[in-house]
Amino acid sequence: MKIIPKKLQHTIVLIIAIIAIGTVGFKIIGGEGKSFLDALYMTAITITTVGYGDVIGLDDKPYGKLFTIVFVFIGAGAIAYLFTTLAAYIIEGELRKVFRRRTMEKRIAKMRDHYIVCGIGMVGLYVAHELFITKRPVVAIDINESKQELLKANNLNIDLLTGDATENEVLWQAMVEKAYGLFATTDSDNDNIVIVLTARQLNPSMRIIARCNDTKNTDKLRRAGADNVVALNFIGGLRMASEMIRPHVTSFLDMMLRDKDSPMRVEEIHITKNSPYIGKPVKDVDFKAIGNIMVISARKASGEWVYNPYPDTIVEKDMSLIIIATPEEKELLRCHVCGEAAERL
Repeated sequence: MKIIPKKLQHTIVLIIAIIAIGTVGFKIIGGEGKSFLDALYMTAITITTVGYGDVIGLDDKPYGKLFTIVFVFIGAGAIAYLFTTLAAYIIEGELRKVFRRRTMEKRIAKMRDHYIVCGIGMVGLYVAHELFITKRPVVAIDINESKQELLKANNLNIDLLTGDATENEVLWQAMVEKAYGLFATTDSDNDNIVIVLTARQLNPSMRIIARCNDTKNTDKLRRAGADNVVALNFIGGLRMASEMIRPHVTSFLDMMLRDKDSPMRVEEIHITKNSPYIGKPVKDVDFKAIGNIMVISARKASGEWVYNPYPDTIVEKDMSLIIIATPEEKELLRCHVCGEAAERL
């Protein structure tokens, strides 16, 4: 009953009470010669003002006529009020949906450097959850409108566009041309290939990550335009092996991802050409002044990896520093190292 407004609940209870009173009243008026079915029939044709005929026999019952007069006004009024309330409930509900949809579309139209998650199944849900927890702006797309309830059930305040993500118009509504990245996470490799191909045409510079259920489709997704492809079977196999041979490492990563009080993450900082630290050693960057930041690796522009870089490791243009930090600390470090204003977490 929680989905029915209290006003409508009270009206329904009132109608039931009126029907019960009318049935009992007409049974008393009709006497033993009339059944409860006759009395219920008389009640129905009276409150609905149909008036098929007097089955009780009121011609010689003045008190019965008085009861019927009063009952007509009360019953007919209650029925009219019920239908008015139902109509208002339906219309207002539809109007609320329209207003919510328009408000959401206006909000999405203003988004820049956001992420788009296409397909809110279990994989898409986890992707959306991670983006939301780390305070990245995100828009979800799914063909099933009920997925909005799934997002709410997981406390994810994320806008959901209802539509087919393989269609240009739906991706345009999600502001794909202004997006920073897109996830193709449907459970169909064919749909993911079309989504990647379409999104790449609409935004050539956007980063695209695609889900792959069958590893034989990995190359197809890459050729369609995906920057990276995550094969669930492959990743699942590696995870199972890691659980066996390095259980504490996987426990550490799980704890990091699930700790809501301290959302530490493995993040990366890209060294831009405007960074004042280019040509200087890593030790010149005062990480501890910003927060509890740990540098665990660095990737040079050439693709070479420097694990656990020494303090004398020289910062280079287009180098990426791999760190462990909160999203807020990561953003502060990005602004500090690159000399930029905070624009996007």
